[in-house]
Amino acid sequence: MKKRQIIKVIALIIGGLALLFFGMFIFAEGIPDIWNIEDGRLKAMLLLMAFAAFGYFFSFFKPKDGGMVLTFSGVLLGLNMFYHGGVHDIVPALIYSLPLLISGLMLWWVGKGKS
Repeated sequence: MKKRQIIKVIALIIGGLALLFFGMFIFAEGIPDIWNIEDGRLKAMLLLMAFAAFGYFFSFFKPKDGGMVLTFSGVLLGLNMFYHGGVHDIVPALIYSLPLLISGLMLWWVGKGKS
């Protein structure tokens, strides 16, 4: 395999595992309460995770564009958690955003080399 193909596979594995883990956690914790929440934090997280999942699946066909979407959604997830949690939630914000940022940047680099 070429170096770019190996990096693409690693990025897809990292992104897929992150989306699977965080998605299952958010859905398991939040789906029962989604109709009772007034402030919309959970709905925003679900929307951002859906946006990240869209970018992940899109990156199978267009790695550069999917990587951009994953990177952007990782930034938005981190900023959303930092906004709602403040300085005390920097570590969870990094935990949620870094896997998407890393895989998104890797896919963006792989797609950039193809064009």
